[in-house]
Amino acid sequence: MKLSPQLQTEMDSRNLKFIQACDMDGFVDAADVVTVPSWPEFMHHDPVANNWYSMHEKYPEFQFALIETETEKWIAVGNSIPLHFDGALEDLPDAGWDWAMLTGINADKPANLFSALAIQILPDYRGGGLSTIMIKVMQEIGLSHGLTKLIAPVRPNKKSDYPLIPMETYIEWAKDDLPFDPWLRVHHRLGARILKVCPEAMCIPGTIKSWEEWTGLSFQSSGDYIVPGALSPVKIDFENDRGVYIEANVWMLHDYDKKRTKAYLKEKLSHDKSRKPFKAVLHHSSRE
Repeated sequence: MKLSPQLQTEMDSRNLKFIQACDMDGFVDAADVVTVPSWPEFMHHDPVANNWYSMHEKYPEFQFALIETETEKWIAVGNSIPLHFDGALEDLPDAGWDWAMLTGINADKPANLFSALAIQILPDYRGGGLSTIMIKVMQEIGLSHGLTKLIAPVRPNKKSDYPLIPMETYIEWAKDDLPFDPWLRVHHRLGARILKVCPEAMCIPGTIKSWEEWTGLSFQSSGDYIVPGALSPVKIDFENDRGVYIEANVWMLHDYDKKRTKAYLKEKLSHDKSRKPFKAVLHHSSRE
């Protein structure tokens, strides 16, 4: 896929190149250099994330990375998934990220929108506007497949500093008339709006020993624990040898008007006439 001339110029000015999973074998493993250090260890143990490889196999065009042209260093990775949703977007499911992944993997209808799943940037490259470029690339991938609505179960990146504050309260915080949270602010500046909180966006269960290994903490009794990188407390239950982390995210919507979509298609797709139209591969995959 070719990016729009405007976005390609922006990429060139930063000496970056764009690659999709469909462009190379072993993309998901190569991307680990960015994805693994981008998340707290416990985030890699969401059972729904067992579909990660299947997602790359089924929707390789929706997985991409930015690479420095001179050093060939992978510095950012983006993941999204096409899916179908018939209801009002204000009623998107509370299961957020987990729902988006499972709905896309188990697709039984043609996609009518797509969902962001992750944008990961190496720590040394954060704060320089790359997150904006990543969202723009993700937007163009969707538009190239005729998908004009991008939903995102956004994980506010400063919420872990305030794990005891309810997400419904946190998203109301503001700074200079903009959302307080930097990641919510990036989406807002690109025209996205908040739809609702998804209170059960991810559910990560594990034994107490597993949670101690994931966090480096020692849990001595049942209760709610604040752990590094978590947006809310982890519930530890000694009687059942179980720890459960339920993470709330924020559903946001990027909705592209017809004028913008038409201009994009005219500008970009004329340079990419060989691209085949996207068709969702329909099959079922059980949750592991």
